[in-house]
Amino acid sequence: MKKIVSIIVVYIMAGFSLNAQMVSQYTMWNQNHYLVNPAAAGNLNYTDVGIGYRKQWTGVKNAPQTFYATIHSVLNKPKTFERSALRISSSQNRSYRGRGGKKMLKHALGANLSTNEFGAFKNSSVLVSYALHLPIYNDLRLSFGVSGGLNNYGFDESRAIAAENNDPIYEAYVQGENSNKVNANSGIYLYSDRFFVGYSANQLLQNNLELADIQTTSEESNLKIHHFVIGGYHFDLTNDFRLTPTVMIKKLDPNPISYDINLTLSYRQEIYIGVANRGEDAISVMLGMQLNNYMKFGYSYDYTISELSERSTGSHELFIGLTLF
Repeated sequence: MKKIVSIIVVYIMAGFSLNAQMVSQYTMWNQNHYLVNPAAAGNLNYTDVGIGYRKQWTGVKNAPQTFYATIHSVLNKPKTFERSALRISSSQNRSYRGRGGKKMLKHALGANLSTNEFGAFKNSSVLVSYALHLPIYNDLRLSFGVSGGLNNYGFDESRAIAAENNDPIYEAYVQGENSNKVNANSGIYLYSDRFFVGYSANQLLQNNLELADIQTTSEESNLKIHHFVIGGYHFDLTNDFRLTPTVMIKKLDPNPISYDINLTLSYRQEIYIGVANRGEDAISVMLGMQLNNYMKFGYSYDYTISELSERSTGSHELFIGLTLF
């Protein structure tokens, strides 16, 4: 017997269909700026691979979870560019020069694969990015980036809970086909070995999301543009310790502005610990380590401070990074 969705799925559906909050949320975005800004592709002068998993609101059945994999690299590396995958968190712009020490334009490509599950709904995306990095002054660069690809939206009836027989909305979702939509994002990113600041906009096409033959107004079903502003600064406390405050500001109409504030302390840029605050939603702790010249990992735990704290034991996020060549 097929019936309408449970309360938790309806709640997530509201975020999915009405407010269209379909861009993933990350606590450890400061370890992979490319996740939130296509202009950050190529900000490191080697091929950077990131793999991550986030489990939101542990303890809440069918709560959101996200899998992702990213890769980005500079296309026109100088022949003399060192191939060692060293690997600190700076942009290494001082070493990026052509013959005769002349500053070079950088061209970079990237790709982002992700799957987001929200209760009975699923969103999978494939995005390809291009970024152009302009030398400004010394190690300061300004990057412009765009990304485009395909989003697939679907409904998993096995995650719906029975409530009433023959509900027309439920039946429409079960019988409806997955929806494929073209997506486009853009960004600008100013950075050096000392700081970064960037702006990006996701879901520029504002597609009408249709999972089934259900009549809705465009205001209800259109995917809204997500605006992101990120920034951070590296303070070298000693030769070994670096303190890095970062901030992310997010805006999605008609919702109010929200923010993430992070503070990390690293030792020789090999081990770091951090804390973060996401408004009235969560307080987070982070831990990461550079295992060797080619691999690093990170973990974060979000302690929920919103009303969901009565049902959720928090959120978990894992990150693995590979620095290749």
